[in-house]
Amino acid sequence: MLIQPTNSSISKHPAYNYQKTNYMQNSYVPVFTGHARTEKVFKKGIKQLINQTAFNRNPQTKDFVCDYIHKYFGNKDTIKIVSGGCSTGEEAVTYSMKLYDSRKKVEILGIDLGKKAIESAKSRRYVFEIPSKRVRVLDFFDTIEVSPFSDSYLVSDSPKGLNANEKMFKALFNEFFEPTYEKIKTPLIERLQNMYIRRTGAEPLEVERIACKLKDGMAENCHFVQGDIQDIDKILNGEKVDVISFSNALYHLTTQTYPGGFRIPKDNSESIVESLMIKFKNCLNENGLVVFGENEELQMLDDKTVPKVMKKLCFTPLNKTDKHDANVWKVVK
Repeated sequence: MLIQPTNSSISKHPAYNYQKTNYMQNSYVPVFTGHARTEKVFKKGIKQLINQTAFNRNPQTKDFVCDYIHKYFGNKDTIKIVSGGCSTGEEAVTYSMKLYDSRKKVEILGIDLGKKAIESAKSRRYVFEIPSKRVRVLDFFDTIEVSPFSDSYLVSDSPKGLNANEKMFKALFNEFFEPTYEKIKTPLIERLQNMYIRRTGAEPLEVERIACKLKDGMAENCHFVQGDIQDIDKILNGEKVDVISFSNALYHLTTQTYPGGFRIPKDNSESIVESLMIKFKNCLNENGLVVFGENEELQMLDDKTVPKVMKKLCFTPLNKTDKHDANVWKVVK
């Protein structure tokens, strides 16, 4: 049963109706299907990070960005990418894998507030989890059945129903990662305890954990540093980059979480976005890109703030995803 907000003023907030109608009307299911670890932090109002990540997450966007690099950065000897809110490094490594044959030098910097997340990213070791069965979860206003492990097919001996993109990425994964895996059967504990997914029922569920690591020499162009994306100018120390990805993470800065996982935008959410985007703009080379997640407005609970700010700061939208407005923007200086 869904726990409704207890504060009557929250239930009257416009974002509440926006959240409810969007989740009920959209034909897709906005449940994150990847790794969902948590880490406590205390920084500028953030008390807990939900390290939601996966290899090749938002593949449509990743491919668009890589194609853009090939087409329009042809005169550059080195391509520099920042993965903001990088969690345990899956996005950074994904870009390294996809750009491996680009015949360009690619440097990727991952930035995350979480100390444990960065330590894990530096270890070059990743753990995949394969559930013994599909999981029934409560996604705000509906109970659905999903598999919460979107990249577990990468370590499966006989994955089923893969699309062309997944088949290509699995082959690439096998080139980058050690073929021997450490398999451990273990109960699933607090795996889905985050604001998007809630376990229903108390039945035990086992997962098969498969640990693997990057081969020597692979993805060595990925570097990771603990830091606040809002300090990106200080972290880069005057260095310019070509791509800044801050996918599915703006809500950490722009929304306030209430008991039950309900969120509403902060009163100054627009100024927070604008301040961050000004820093992004100052850190980007000419024609550089800012990349957001494909479901950003669902997390922000607002589909107007980001486009408004980006256009105000002279960013140009480059793409339109299947169900949402542009999430890749080019800086115009």
